[in-house]
Amino acid sequence: MGKLIMLAAKYGIDIHGPLPEEPDGFGREADSTADLKSLNHRWIQAFNDRDWQTESTVRGQDFRAYLSGFPEPLDNAAWSGFMTAFTTAFPDSRITIESCISEGDTVVTRWTLTGTHRGIFQGIPPTGRAVRFTGLESNRVLNGRIVEHWSMFDNVALLQQIGAMPA
Repeated sequence: MGKLIMLAAKYGIDIHGPLPEEPDGFGREADSTADLKSLNHRWIQAFNDRDWQTESTVRGQDFRAYLSGFPEPLDNAAWSGFMTAFTTAFPDSRITIESCISEGDTVVTRWTLTGTHRGIFQGIPPTGRAVRFTGLESNRVLNGRIVEHWSMFDNVALLQQIGAMPA
C-alpha cells in the first residue's frame, strides 16, 4: 500500500477510499416510478375490491378529480359520492389495467372497465345490460398520495350500451 501511495503521489494521482456499496441516488428514479405504479395498482385494486378505506388513503388531502363529461373538478367528498353512485349503478364493475407507465411525479394508466347496469345511473333506470368501455387516466402524486386525477373515458360507448343513446 505504501508503494502504491508513493507511485500515486509521483504521478499526481489521487487515491480515494472505496466506493459505497450503492452510490447515493443510484436507482432512485427507477424505484420511484415502481412506487407510483404500485400506488396506482393499489388504488385500482381498492376500487375492484370495494375497499373504500384503502381507496381513500391513497388520495391526498387536497385531491382533485377531473373527469370527462364533468364541468367541475371533484374534491375528496364529491369523488367518494361519485364512486358510491357508480358502483351502485354497476355493482359488479371491475377495472382491468391494460398498461401503466410513470415518469417523474405522474403515473398514466390505460384501462378497460366491465360491469352490468343494475342500478340507476345518472337518472337512467337499470337495464341489466353488460357494459365494456375504455379509459385513460393520468395521476399526479405528491408525498406518496394521488393529488390530481385526470380521467378520460368513452362516455358515448357507455350510454349506448345501456340504451340511453342510439348506436
